Parts: sequence; C-alpha cells; structure tokens
Amino acid sequence: MTQQFRVQQETKGINDFGQIFSDQIYSATLTAATNTQLTVPGGGIMGVMSSANGGINKVYAVIRTTGDVWVAVNATADVPAGATFVKDTSELVTNTEGKCYFVKVGDVLNFFSKTGTTPSVSVSFYALPS
Repeated sequence: MTQQFRVQQETKGINDFGQIFSDQIYSATLTAATNTQLTVPGGGIMGVMSSANGGINKVYAVIRTTGDVWVAVNATADVPAGATFVKDTSELVTNTEGKCYFVKVGDVLNFFSKTGTTPSVSVSFYALPS
C-alpha cells in the first residue's frame, strides 16, 4: 500500500512537515560506478483502484543519500564526463539535502555513484491524489 502525500492547504503549497511515514520505503548501499535501478511501485492504495484500472499512478519519490548520487528516471544514470556542459539525463542528489521528484508508477529510477564511493540511498514513495 502506498501512502498518499499530504498537501498542506493552509500553506498554499506543498511541504513535507508532519508527513506520516511511508509504507513504501526502499534502501540500498550503492556499488561504486554501477547503475542501480528501482521501479516505482504502485497499487495497494487503500480505497483506490489500481493504476491499471484508472486509479492513482502519480507518486512523489523522496530521495535521501549519505553521499553524492546521480539519479535519472527511465534512463541510465552516470556522472559527468568532463569539464564542458553537455545535455544529460542525470541529476545530482547530495547528502546535504533530500530531493522530491514527481514520478509515475512503473517508472524506473536509476542511481549511480562515483568510482570509489558507496553511499547509501533511501527512497520513500507517496501517492498523490489525482
């Protein structure tokens, strides 16, 4: 069952203060310089049909890490190749912040760390009301 993300109407926006712990939390310690995948789970939201039957399939993925990790959705993640800016599929998530991404059930999140590093990663999923 995926926990719904609570939208705080009184702040006229979204924040994650006072969230209930998700019941869809995944964690791993990454192998250095290796792409590691996690498929966004779906279904099981109490009182809601599965996404295959027109139910909720929008999800927030809250990612936290103990080190620098490059993250991509539906593409292989990798670290930058050089000193020149080029179009990329990966975004950096550092250990000084957490990031929240809008994803869909069935999307594949890809994680990659630099050579010589093995950070741990935690991903909590929250279903969004349609």
